[in-house]
Amino acid sequence: MLIQLVCLLGWPYSAHPVTNISQVSIKARILSLFEDSSFRAPVLKLLSGTGIVLVIAYLANIVLLRLYSDEFWGIADYIVSWVSILAPIASLRYEDALMLPENRRQSAHTYLLSIVAVMATTVIMLAILSFSDTAIVFFEEKEVGRWALILPLALFGNRLAKISELWLARQESFGRISAAQVVQTSSMVSVRIAAGVVGPGPGGLLWGYVVGFGLSAVFISKRIVTTLRQSFEGRPTFKEFRYVASRYRKFPLFTTPAALLSALVTRLPILLIPEFFDWSTAGQFSRGFNLLFLPLSLIAMAVAQVFFVRAVEAHRAGTLSVLSANVHSRLVLLALFPTGIVMVAGPDIFEVLFGEDWRPSAEYLRYVAPWIMFSIVASPMTRLFDVLERQRLELVVASLMFITILGAILLGARIGGIEALLLYLGIAGAFVRFGQIVLLLRLTGAKLGAVLIPYWTYFLPALPALAAAAYVTRFDNPLMTLITAVIGGAGFALYVLRSEKLI
Repeated sequence: MLIQLVCLLGWPYSAHPVTNISQVSIKARILSLFEDSSFRAPVLKLLSGTGIVLVIAYLANIVLLRLYSDEFWGIADYIVSWVSILAPIASLRYEDALMLPENRRQSAHTYLLSIVAVMATTVIMLAILSFSDTAIVFFEEKEVGRWALILPLALFGNRLAKISELWLARQESFGRISAAQVVQTSSMVSVRIAAGVVGPGPGGLLWGYVVGFGLSAVFISKRIVTTLRQSFEGRPTFKEFRYVASRYRKFPLFTTPAALLSALVTRLPILLIPEFFDWSTAGQFSRGFNLLFLPLSLIAMAVAQVFFVRAVEAHRAGTLSVLSANVHSRLVLLALFPTGIVMVAGPDIFEVLFGEDWRPSAEYLRYVAPWIMFSIVASPMTRLFDVLERQRLELVVASLMFITILGAILLGARIGGIEALLLYLGIAGAFVRFGQIVLLLRLTGAKLGAVLIPYWTYFLPALPALAAAAYVTRFDNPLMTLITAVIGGAGFALYVLRSEKLI
């Protein structure tokens, strides 16, 4: 987390640059970062909450991974994966149009249209899971039938909270979004720990997820109502709902299937591994995957929320390529070192933090870590499809990615065990995600060098720390490996501070 914070301290596009940094106190520098109204300050406001979330989450995982077995994690993550996959369908992706109207009233209608779509989808899904024999048999055959009914509730809470956060991002209420993320994580882990102490099972993990997003939505509800009233300046009308539904019809027609395929690309392994192996293997993989993916995705989400707002402005001003290249460079800096340290020293680190039983999770993670890194870098960049209104191209790209990932999983499962499956998945996933990054930046007019240079630029300074951690693993002393990794991370953070001229 220190590395990520250091990276963002030097984020470009400051509105109030300091000409002589040596004459400014540290306190003044920090305050000026949060007073900056362009890019860095909003990201830092969101990151302040994300930092607390990461600390809570990792401290909680030290306890939770000892309370719940890998089988319970496998079942819970399977249900949560379905939430992620169905999320694009629930709102028809109308929320992706929130930033586009210059008229706040039209944007408010778009927000309500998204929420109404989510409510309708939730009711339909609850009916299907309750009365459809096909759906009931499907989940019962996976031995998760009793937990499937939680899915609509989890989906509703997730979408309500996330769409509301996007609306607040348009209002630039980044501090409230940051606080909501803290509420969501702290309440989720509290319920999970309490349920685990009483009697661990998949239900405790799933109800923690539902309560977390539910309380997050409640926390920001007052601000949502206030900003909607200010934006409408009167009552919403059916005519305006019909207008925004028609004006942004590309989102349900093209962005929804593209987002569905994109979610499948990320979650497909968690859905398919139980088909070829057992729930224990699925749990080992999903926990390792999420322990790297979720923290980095939280940071990427903070960047994406601000990037979406600023990218629309930059596109109108003709500076989108510069903004996109700079944001991409920072995302590489955010993701590269954590990914590298997991690849060279992950098993030892997992053993110290979470117990020896979770060492295989880190072994699995080594195969797919590059794919996760490129996915994190690509995630905020995908907003460019919306900004440029290239939804048809987004659907084509998502389709090709899905076919590639599905083929890699099936080929790996047919050739060998879980290691072969993950190896093919990691190679294919890294390839398609990097290709997506190149395409998106080229669409803005950025040069190919702007895509490639950051990886080399930041890999070289990280190499000594990564090499040291890899060498120490030879001594079969996991605690020594963890200490070396921490020292190496501090060294890399110091390099960033110096290179960004912050010290």
